[in-house]
Amino acid sequence: MKNTRTRVILATLVAFILLVAAVGAGLNAVFTVTYVRAEFSTCSLAGERDASALRADLDGFLGKSTTFLDLDEMRAAAGEYPYFRVVSVEKQFPSSVCITLEERKETFALPSENGFAVLDEEGGLLEYKSGNTNRDGGEDILLTGFAVTLEEGRLAGDYAAELLAVMAETSAQLPAPRANVLSVELLDASLADFGLDRFRLTMREGIVIDIVNPTYLTAEKARSAIAAYIALEDNERTYGKLSVTEDAFSGELLPPDHSDSVGG
Repeated sequence: MKNTRTRVILATLVAFILLVAAVGAGLNAVFTVTYVRAEFSTCSLAGERDASALRADLDGFLGKSTTFLDLDEMRAAAGEYPYFRVVSVEKQFPSSVCITLEERKETFALPSENGFAVLDEEGGLLEYKSGNTNRDGGEDILLTGFAVTLEEGRLAGDYAAELLAVMAETSAQLPAPRANVLSVELLDASLADFGLDRFRLTMREGIVIDIVNPTYLTAEKARSAIAAYIALEDNERTYGKLSVTEDAFSGELLPPDHSDSVGG
């Protein structure tokens, strides 16, 4: 009797283990990644190439458990491509994962000890290059005269916020600012206490745009200056200077002034 009881218990235990294994196998088959939906927003040919390579890397998550998949692993895989930022990533049970990415626009070249720090439109570090060359050809907007630093991969320091604000307004009116702006230079920072410091945007056609006292009414001055630049005739963009500042007494924004010479 005792042996019979033992055999029954063993048989029951084996059956239970087999049942658990079968259920586990069934659940694993259901909750396994069979599709990675990668949605990309790109703005360059180089970005299209990166998207294709990254999509192939993300396919490496196929076959993993949807339940136990660590989404940070997928973010880390995308992080190997610094020109993309992850907008969102989520599991879609039982068998899919969706990740949305957008290309960071290569915009600025900041001189550094290693050549140039290449920055996106928000002042985030993309990479270092020995020369000022954009991945899709041409050059990035050169930043000169700024005593800025890169803190945790982002532009920081005096005038950093104002520079990005000016360029945000520029991009709002000129969707491809690299096609118009060659460089942005900080001039006369030592005269900031007198409101005579300025950003100088050198445009491709030849004209320069001076935003005087750029820490005051920053966005408004940039918006006014770029609108005036757009309104110029083609030949008027080939010479001289557009300057925007405020009234010394009232502090009110003055209309942009177009002078024939660049001056100091």
